[in-house]
Amino acid sequence: MAKRMTIMVIILAIVVGGIVWFFAFFKPKMINNFFAHMTLPPATVATAQAKQAEWQSLRTAIGTIAATQQITVTTEVAGKVQKISFHSGDPVKQGTVLVQLDTDVDKADLKGFEASAELARANFKRDQKLLARRATSTTDFETTQAQLRNAEAKVESQKAVISKKTITAPFNGTLGIRQISIGEYLQPGTPIVSLQALDKVYVNFNLPEQDFSAVKTGQTVNVSVPAFPGRIFSGTVTAVDARVDENTRNFTVQGTFENPDHALRPGMFADVSLITGAPMAVVTVPESAIDAKLYGTSVFVVTDTGKKDAQGKPVLTVERQYVETGDTRAHEVRITKGLKAGTTVVTAGQLKLQNGSHVVINNDVQLQ
Repeated sequence: MAKRMTIMVIILAIVVGGIVWFFAFFKPKMINNFFAHMTLPPATVATAQAKQAEWQSLRTAIGTIAATQQITVTTEVAGKVQKISFHSGDPVKQGTVLVQLDTDVDKADLKGFEASAELARANFKRDQKLLARRATSTTDFETTQAQLRNAEAKVESQKAVISKKTITAPFNGTLGIRQISIGEYLQPGTPIVSLQALDKVYVNFNLPEQDFSAVKTGQTVNVSVPAFPGRIFSGTVTAVDARVDENTRNFTVQGTFENPDHALRPGMFADVSLITGAPMAVVTVPESAIDAKLYGTSVFVVTDTGKKDAQGKPVLTVERQYVETGDTRAHEVRITKGLKAGTTVVTAGQLKLQNGSHVVINNDVQLQ
C-alpha cells in the first residue's frame, strides 16, 4: 500500500511539475520568440521630396489699412438742417455741397449790418470833407473812421457765418453713413458723415526693433486681405517711424498703395510681406512633413534598403531626422539645417512610424 502511494505521489509531482514548467517557462519563451521574429506589415505613407527653391528675403507682419485722408464732417456754427444734398456711401468731389443749414435769420441780420455800414460810410465821407476844410477835429474824424471799419467787419463776419452754414466736402472721397436728419438742430462739432479719400491708402504695420536696419523707404510691400482671398496688393514703403516704442520694442512702418477700385478700405486687417533683400536659395518641405515636439523638430526620411520583397518591389524604411526650420510660406517650410534637396520625406502617416519601420508609398490619397 505504501509503495503504491509513493508511486502516485511521484506521478502527481511529475504532472504538476510539467504543468508549472510549461506555463512558467516554455510558454513565455515561445511567445517571446514569436514576437521577436514576427514581421509587421509595412505602413502606408505619403511622401514628397525636399525642394531647392528661391525665396525673397521677407519680413512678415499684421497691418491695418488707413485712408490717406479721413475726417468726420462737422459744422463750425450752430443751425437747423434745411437741406441734405448727399446719400450715404456717395463718392464726392472737393467743394460738393453736402448740407445746407437755415440762414434766413442770418441773412436778415446781414441786411442790418450792411445798412449800418452804409451809414458809417456816409458819415466817414462827410467828416472827411469837413476835415479837409478844418471844420471838424481829427479826433471826431478818427472816431467816424473806426465806426466805419467796425461796421464793415460786422458785415464780413456775418457773411462768413452764412458761408459756414453751407457745408462742403473738403477733398475728393467717399462718404460714410449719414448721421443727421432734415430739421435737426446742430451744435458746433456735431458729426454729420465720415469722408474717406480712397484712391490711395496707407497700410501701417509694426516690426521688431532688430529689423530696423533692414527697412528702407522705397522697398516693395505686398498685402492680402480676407475680403479678397488670393489677391495680392503691391505698394511701397513711404515712411518709417523715427523711434522704437519703449514698451513693445517695435517700430511702425507705413506703406502707400494705389487703390483705383477702392477694394482696400480703412480699418481692414492685412497680412503684410515686406521684401527686404535679394532672392536666396533655400531647401523646403511641405508643412505636413514637420513633426514639432518639445525635444526638437524632425522629419521621417525614407531610405531604400537595396532589398526586394516577395513581389520584387524595393524594401523601404524610415528614420527620424532632426532639422532646424525657418519661416513658412504657402504651406512650405524652409529647412535651415539638417536636410538636403532631393531627400524623400514622409508627409502623411507619421503616427504609425518609428525608426526602422518598413513603409509602402502611396501618394494617390491623402493619409492621416
